[in-house]
Amino acid sequence: MRSMPNVMRKCQPVPDLERGVVVGIDVSKGKMSFGGFRPGECTGVSLADQNAVGFMSLERFVERLIAQGHQPWIAYEPTGPYSTCLREWLVATGRRVVQVNPYHVKRTKEIRDNSPEKDDWKDPSVIADLVWQGCYQEAMSLDGAYADLRAASAEWASLNKKRNAIRNEFQALLQVWFPEICDIFKDAVCKSVRGIVRRYASSKALANSRRSSLDCTLRKASLGRTLDRVGAILLSAKSSVAPASGQQARRSAMVNLLDMLELIEYRRERLKEEMENLLFAMPEAQSLLSLPLVGTITVAGILGECGNIGSYSCYAQLEKFVGLNLYEVSSGKRKGRRRISKRGRSLARYLICSIALCQTRSGGLFERYAKELKARGKKTGEIRVAVARKLLRLLYAVARDQKAFDPRQFFTGARAEDGLVIQQGTQAQAA
Repeated sequence: MRSMPNVMRKCQPVPDLERGVVVGIDVSKGKMSFGGFRPGECTGVSLADQNAVGFMSLERFVERLIAQGHQPWIAYEPTGPYSTCLREWLVATGRRVVQVNPYHVKRTKEIRDNSPEKDDWKDPSVIADLVWQGCYQEAMSLDGAYADLRAASAEWASLNKKRNAIRNEFQALLQVWFPEICDIFKDAVCKSVRGIVRRYASSKALANSRRSSLDCTLRKASLGRTLDRVGAILLSAKSSVAPASGQQARRSAMVNLLDMLELIEYRRERLKEEMENLLFAMPEAQSLLSLPLVGTITVAGILGECGNIGSYSCYAQLEKFVGLNLYEVSSGKRKGRRRISKRGRSLARYLICSIALCQTRSGGLFERYAKELKARGKKTGEIRVAVARKLLRLLYAVARDQKAFDPRQFFTGARAEDGLVIQQGTQAQAA
């Protein structure tokens, strides 16, 4: 029985069985359905729009429950942009607001009625059941610079996707418009290639042009850095296997893609400046930026996804929020492999793993640690995850103390009181 207090201490509080009631809210595009639920009881489900009128209808419903002597907990299922306005409004009311994992709702929807049915009337009850079981998370609302960083990092990720898609589409068209140029330039979307595409209608027109014309084009595009390739470009253009038909339309499409690409690149530059201005006023951000191979975009993304990582009550809380906590599936004699849960902020986890990969290379903080793991037979993915977990501990310690990173302390093995600064000089611990 000694273990029972420890088990109960790890459980989250649940609503009071006598007076508590969970207001489950299922959120969809422009709509929401909500109702009050107690074990074995339901007040009925109402449907409302996601606007001021609908929010006031929900507020009146909660006030009626309070007038009847209940202690309401408000629970919702986060659905990306569709639930953002509702979450901000609920948190601003000052009431107890929690959220449940959509994955948990999907996996437990059959428990109540043994049916895979899913609709706006059933989901609020499933959400409420999860809260009564203690399977919820406190709703966290970022404000101020952290909210701006989250929006900025989301836009940066979106711009990267669009940029890569445009570059791929441009290179596909270039392979038909002038395929030989891809062998001359390592980057098929470099400034020199852009200048040639904008100046000439086709590879045939390029072959018939004067050398001085191509010299002028490259001088303007790359400031003369690629003038030594003029002869190779003209020779390739004269022997090009590009088709003669359809080149005008392909060039128009490529010029349009270049316009969109340059607009995205301009926005990326402005967005990076905005991130730098936001991070300048954050002490924890300046501490994180003092780490080698850690830049503005990664710090902005991590703080935007997690808030001030130094303000978490313990490292384990941050680790679980990011989804880098370990788990295993074992049963009987079967011993499962330890893996990361991936049940947190995916963008923050991606950024941390990206930094970890850089830190394992030559000159990185965890180069020796990665080599020791590799010598023990660990795979590349396992090494990256192990380094990412070590790196997250280091990021947490630096942000918590709000001090610049000291490489002498790191490499000599000096530790903080809680051991969060890793000893780099010792042998690698178990991954």
